[in-house]
Parts: sequence; C-alpha cells; structure tokens
Amino acid sequence: MKKHLYTLTLTSALLLGATGTAQAQGNFGIGLGLFNGSTEYKDIDTEVYLLPVLMYEGESFSLSPTRGEFHLPISSNMWVSAIGALRLQGYDADDNATFKGMDDRDIGFDLGASINFYNEEIGFLSLEWLADVTGTSEGNEVSAIWAYPIEGKALTITPSVFWRWQSDDLINYYYGVKTKEVTATRAAYTPDAASTFGAALSLDYKLTASVTLFSEISAYSLDDEVKNSPLIDNDKDMGYGASIGFVYSF
Repeated sequence: MKKHLYTLTLTSALLLGATGTAQAQGNFGIGLGLFNGSTEYKDIDTEVYLLPVLMYEGESFSLSPTRGEFHLPISSNMWVSAIGALRLQGYDADDNATFKGMDDRDIGFDLGASINFYNEEIGFLSLEWLADVTGTSEGNEVSAIWAYPIEGKALTITPSVFWRWQSDDLINYYYGVKTKEVTATRAAYTPDAASTFGAALSLDYKLTASVTLFSEISAYSLDDEVKNSPLIDNDKDMGYGASIGFVYSF
C-alpha cells in the first residue's frame, strides 16, 4: 500500500485553522476534492486522487482532513493553538524496486502547538512546532508561514510563503538507508536535519451561500539532505502540490 497518497500543503492546513479562529464561523462542511502531489522518491508515478473532504471551522476548534486544532485567544488578533496532525509520509517496501529490502516507513501522528497572528494589513503569521508521538520517526518539525487573504465579494485569493525545518530523526527515518538495507546499488545514508522554502496560491470561490469551490497550487524546494539520499531521483530539486474541489457548509 502506498502511503504517499497526497500531501495537503502547509498553507492549506494552517489556513483552515486560522479561518476558523479569525472568523468564528462555527460551520461544518463536507465535500470532495482532486489532490495531486509530486513525490521525490524514485520510480513512483505522480497520481491524482479523488478524496472526501471533512472540515469544521469554529471559534475554539477546527478540523481539516489531516489535522485538528484547539484555539485559545490571547487578544483580538492573536491566539495559540494545540495541534494534532497526521504525517502522510512513507512507503511500503513492495511499492517498487527502489525499496526492495527496505523496512516500511509508516505514517505518523504528531502533537504540537502554534502561535498565530492576523490583521487585515499584515495578513496571517504563524509559528508552529510538531513532534511525533507514535514512535514512528521520533522527529520534530518547526514551520513558519505568512499568508495574505485578498477577499472579494465571492472570490478569495490567498498567496503565501512558508519555511519548514525537520529534525535529523525525521529526515533519517523517511530518507535514510540503514546498514542492513545496503545493497550493491544502494549505499548507507544517514542525513542530518533539513529545511525547505515554499510558496502557494489558494483560490476560494463562493458559488452559493453554502457551496465553496477551492483550489490551490504550491511549490517547495528540496534540501540537499533529502536530494542526496539514494532513494531520491537525482534530478529532483523541487516538489509541488495541487488540489481542486468543493465544500458544502451546513
């Protein structure tokens, strides 16, 4: 079973939480979306997946397909959030020949927190920390994001940029090669911590009072610690993600 089905970008995940807190809508939504994300691993084709979307936006709690957040206000435009999030990374050894003889790398679950700020002039700022609590990678991640929603009567356009740092434990788990996994064509590899920069553009169009169409494109760099892994395509310098779909709000 392939575990890299798709990756919601950092922008989407954080903005779902931010929207719930800033607007305090208290809406429950269900929908459907097409998700497409590149994979840096060798010999794995990029695929498009049709997946359900479940979300809730409330004053104190928000839920997206891969994470839940509990929000605690500090002031009228600042809040902290407690976070639980799935880490949709990894592979099965039988995915293709690249991983033959490797141990599986599993999906993880992280807990963490963020501090967030929003106003109409500056936009949305967030600093987030996540840590694996399942013993999967035993790694940590720190992320920072800036996003600026431009709201029209029906259309909201949100450009954003982000930076993400991942600890050596996390990078080694998903991109390293253990001594027992070495072959004639696959050398041992123990990477250090890595960081990446990226940008995204989100579009949300309110088709009716209840139905919103969403889409997003994103791109991000790959750190040398990732690119130098024997599991990674040699010519892979960037990753990307794309999604389109709709949500019906109750």
